[in-house]
Amino acid sequence: MEVINLSKKEFGNLKPLELPKSVFNTEAKMYEFERRRKQYVLKSLYNDEGPTFANKLYTLEMLSTNRDFIPDSFILPENLVSVNKKVVGFTTPLMPGDNLQEILNSPYIDRKEKIYYLKRIGEILENIKNVRRYTRLTDFYINDLHESNFLVNGQKKQLYVVDTDSCKIANNSVFCSRYLSPCSLFGQANTKKYPIINTFSVGGYVMPDENSDLYCYSIILLNFLYGTNVNNMNLSEYYTYLTYLSD
Repeated sequence: MEVINLSKKEFGNLKPLELPKSVFNTEAKMYEFERRRKQYVLKSLYNDEGPTFANKLYTLEMLSTNRDFIPDSFILPENLVSVNKKVVGFTTPLMPGDNLQEILNSPYIDRKEKIYYLKRIGEILENIKNVRRYTRLTDFYINDLHESNFLVNGQKKQLYVVDTDSCKIANNSVFCSRYLSPCSLFGQANTKKYPIINTFSVGGYVMPDENSDLYCYSIILLNFLYGTNVNNMNLSEYYTYLTYLSD
């Protein structure tokens, strides 16, 4: 990946990117960035040293190396960014659109349109299943799959995956996932189905695979039906709700 070097003054003059109130970013600070008349998002990482940072750089490189195999619905990193020659983050194209979380929360958007985009998530999962099946990229999962990590282009009726730097790819180490936490409903799940790796303090809690991506997708669908976050339920409440849906 090409490295864009900025001075401290240039970096200090960047305008922070405004995110919707429902979108939380604990990993980095986001900026608007323009280069060669093209608009980007610059993601400046809070953790810019040590093993976690090294794993992030490796992940970015693997996303770049394998971009020909990755569906166009994934917004991939393009350049590393350094300040006074120290790498602090990376850029991704700035895409027009609205965060899926905002779309699903909006009372002004028709339910059928929301369902349309929820179905698109399923199509994306099917597409990357084919990537694993038919290309050399056999280790590729979204991992941190939740509503805020999708962007909707309403004009084109397209759904895009953002924050792709948290993906599981090419034997990288596992990043944290919102719905795959021991502190959530998942912590009460049948762990025989999901391989626990117990590195939650420094990384992910479960080894991503097709089942874990589908679990996160199921939580998104249940959140939509329930109207709030089922991830905060205990196991008894969860099964009561499933019985309600079945009835």
